[in-house]
Amino acid sequence: MARFTRSSRSTGLVLAVALTLGLGAIVPASVTAQSTSLGSQLESAFRPPRSDSPAPENREGGATRSPCVKGNKPLVALVPFSGVGNTSAEYPTIFWYMPELSAVEAPSPMIEFILRDANEQEVYSAKYPLTKSAQGIVGSPGLMSLNVANLYPLQTNREYRWEITLMCDSQGFDRSQDTFVKGAIKRVKPDPALALLIQRATPQERIAIYAREELWYDTLATLVELRRARPTDPTLADAWAKLFDSVDLNIISREPLFQGVRSLTTNNR
Repeated sequence: MARFTRSSRSTGLVLAVALTLGLGAIVPASVTAQSTSLGSQLESAFRPPRSDSPAPENREGGATRSPCVKGNKPLVALVPFSGVGNTSAEYPTIFWYMPELSAVEAPSPMIEFILRDANEQEVYSAKYPLTKSAQGIVGSPGLMSLNVANLYPLQTNREYRWEITLMCDSQGFDRSQDTFVKGAIKRVKPDPALALLIQRATPQERIAIYAREELWYDTLATLVELRRARPTDPTLADAWAKLFDSVDLNIISREPLFQGVRSLTTNNR
């Protein structure tokens, strides 16, 4: 059972970056798909401008290497190169890659989620213990997700920052071995014409629409849903690889993420 702490809500800094779309700019995804594959549409949708700058360090938990992480795959936040992604959802889903853990070095593993507003005021936090099997194995490496439903409804045109911390020993007092990753999320409100187009589209068409409008969290969540339903679909596998390659998350795109997608179910207290 997740445990929650609610802090006082701050007004936050309003980021006036409303999503405005004209009717003429909206092209049905089914029309686009006739000439362009889904993978091709995702290949450059979130690609950052050419730069010699490295990806932001806070996407990967490499600064402090947890002793319980096995292998060379770190904790990774699934966010664009900039670390900030847009969503149209009031309660979006956040994803990250959980590496393989050593059961010996992780006596009481736990994930902590923190959501802050633009003023860095904590608005919610949740702690979720990672269970062990009878053989002492802590799950399997792969994708993990947290839906903020019942946590905190995101307000439009505001940016929030979230942080995932992996604790190897949540019962201990030494937090120096914890590793964490960060991301940011901004909710935008699509105009009625786009909302209607999304409502009428198939899930695969929605992926292309979300990507075209640079709605990262919506694109990823819908693609995850489809890949879970159709794990052997080569079109979706290609789209998955292209999406992550476009934001320099190649370390994730080739991983067998769907051995079992684990979701942190959360509720208000």
